[in-house]
Amino acid sequence: MKIAPHVLAVASSLLLLASATSRAVDYAPFNYSGPGATVITGIRGASAIDGDAVITGSLSIPDSGGNTQAIIYEGSIYSQNGTWTPLTPTISGQTITTSTLYGPNTGYYDPSLGVNGIRAVGSYKYSTGGSYDHGLMYTRIGGVETWSQFDMPDSVAGGTVLYTIAHSTMGSLVVGNYDTQLDEGHAFVYDLNTSTFRNFLPVVQGIAFDSITAYGIWKNANGTYTIAGGYSNLANNVLDAGYLVDYDPSQSGSDAYTHFTSFQYDNQPLASLISHFDGIVATEDGYNLTGDHATLADPQNQLGFFAQVTRNEDGSFNTTADWISIEYPGNAITSGNTVYGDSVLGVSTGSTTTSYIATVPEPSSLALLGLASLTALATIRRRHA
Repeated sequence: MKIAPHVLAVASSLLLLASATSRAVDYAPFNYSGPGATVITGIRGASAIDGDAVITGSLSIPDSGGNTQAIIYEGSIYSQNGTWTPLTPTISGQTITTSTLYGPNTGYYDPSLGVNGIRAVGSYKYSTGGSYDHGLMYTRIGGVETWSQFDMPDSVAGGTVLYTIAHSTMGSLVVGNYDTQLDEGHAFVYDLNTSTFRNFLPVVQGIAFDSITAYGIWKNANGTYTIAGGYSNLANNVLDAGYLVDYDPSQSGSDAYTHFTSFQYDNQPLASLISHFDGIVATEDGYNLTGDHATLADPQNQLGFFAQVTRNEDGSFNTTADWISIEYPGNAITSGNTVYGDSVLGVSTGSTTTSYIATVPEPSSLALLGLASLTALATIRRRHA
């Protein structure tokens, strides 16, 4: 089959236009209207209505020396006409000074929470609790709110635990991080049903990580969980790479982990200094993810990203992801903290500081027209070949 040069030129222009249009990202600020700076950290859908969600985060407390207060948003992420609720944790015998909530779960995904129910995890400090963070859990069932502390036990950690930070929860599990006085960069998984901790992913495929994080979690239909985070392994020249791994809580040891796969921004290991997964949401054929990246390119800004990973027929993850950089206009630093559908939420700092929502649209009608025109032109040439 031959295609005339002028047809190729038109087709190339249409493809370029389609690509540029479909990769456009729309940005908008997303902040609490009251005093204090908003930091959005997590999101989970609240119903079958598109955009109806629960968002978690923190609110800076003015004139407090950097302390924060947990906050929750409930409503549409598109119209932003929902309700913001600053929260003050209450735990018996403690005077809480600072708190943050991270990845939540809702009654839509966990019927045990009931209609409008929420479970969220995070971290906090209290006046007699030392200078490090403690794990925090918030639950609202039937309008009744409860708060509780949960820290990685020294006996499981194998040393004195300095801090516990819970990053995300779904189903019956919580994932997060902790450090000990002897070693840094450990992750944990906490089982709500049994109130027990496990060291998460201490070794996989013969790799002992220098450090590892567990930030995002998604419960799959088959009862397993897919967990996202980052790791470093300096012996293999990995400063900070993202990973996905399937976790089966019914198994023990290395049998609990399958399909561990490493990812680096834009599928370019040699150019990526940092590629860390923070948030995860399931799609029809895989997962959408967000996080942070920094490359060797000049300037070396820290930016967010939107990534799409599909599964292969054997259940493993496709190692080639689709990536889009998330760069809030006018700012040098943008973090991708959490993801809902095709929308990334996080925080951006620079000339301004703001929480934001960035939406990666589906291919526009103009892009689809371009692709359709290319197909039609190719068909015409085949008919005359």
